[in-house]
Amino acid sequence: MPQEFRVGIVGMVSAYSLMFAEALSQSPEVAFAGVAHLGRGPKYIRDALNLHYLSRFPRTLKRLREAYQVRVYEQPEEMIEAGGLDGVCICTEDYLHVHHAMRAIEKGVHVFVPKPFASRHEDAVRMFDGARAKGVVLLGSVPLRFNPSYVKASELIDQGAIGRPLSGHFQIIHHLTLGGWKSDPTMAAGPEYEMGFYIFDAMRWLMRSEPQTVMAFGANLDHRGIPYIDNATCIVQFESGAMASADLRLGMHHPFPRRGFEIIGDEGALTLETDPQTGQQMVAVYTRSGTQRHSVQVAGDYKCVEMLNWVKICQTGQDPTPWQEEALRSLDFMTAFKRAYESDAPITLPLPEATQ
Repeated sequence: MPQEFRVGIVGMVSAYSLMFAEALSQSPEVAFAGVAHLGRGPKYIRDALNLHYLSRFPRTLKRLREAYQVRVYEQPEEMIEAGGLDGVCICTEDYLHVHHAMRAIEKGVHVFVPKPFASRHEDAVRMFDGARAKGVVLLGSVPLRFNPSYVKASELIDQGAIGRPLSGHFQIIHHLTLGGWKSDPTMAAGPEYEMGFYIFDAMRWLMRSEPQTVMAFGANLDHRGIPYIDNATCIVQFESGAMASADLRLGMHHPFPRRGFEIIGDEGALTLETDPQTGQQMVAVYTRSGTQRHSVQVAGDYKCVEMLNWVKICQTGQDPTPWQEEALRSLDFMTAFKRAYESDAPITLPLPEATQ
């Protein structure tokens, strides 16, 4: 049995603050050892967590402390030392991810950063190199790698169910997360990265090739007075010669999130479907011999499963480099998408900063 792994949360202004608090409190091999609120006041925290899907969680420091019997600190260094921590999850405003990750690394503790873990190549490299130099594990989130439907799709592609991927279409229909610091572009990374860590990482992963040329259009069609896009379309050519497109529809004002994809290979096609009887997602494979639908087993919130996988890597001494490299390549892909619609010109990967 691995030794109990003591984890604290830095920041109380992200949905992940609450999701991870619950997951840590329920995991038998992890001790939820504290929260550092960084001096944020009750109103600031309230505005940051004022999201309908968080209503079941304790959304104040007082309620969180009572619900999980956990200590609350102001600064992470105090929490790390007093709590004897092994690791921290960085759940601050986006622009502070790197700052607090590096503070934790200097203290010699492991670090997990949920998406968007970074919005610049150089920031990601700084965190990964800093962690490596200190002998600790820092992972940035690539959440759909732990979504059971996407894992099943990946397994089927590996098994040759559709042959070699030739073309694909990926989509995310979601609301923009606004209010509090999320509406401030100096604090929030923006939808290219917040939603991109779903859709563009999934595209790289499931198309089984690296993106080479990225073209995109982006616009604000439904929101006013904010500096963000809420609609975008992206077209990608891969090193393998395959092509794929992506749609980001972020003008949804109702609780109607949806992610999906269709991938066509040289021997079949694969997509996500919903079982009309159970409402559960299935992965459907279409070939000349017929259609096969594969049920998906769901065990917990996949975003929390990813965080606990980081704990496992820390405990077992696994090499985190492959995860870091995947996250960095997907980050560069998102940056290429953003630059493509901003410049109204194709962007070629790798990015210049990635080759220096």
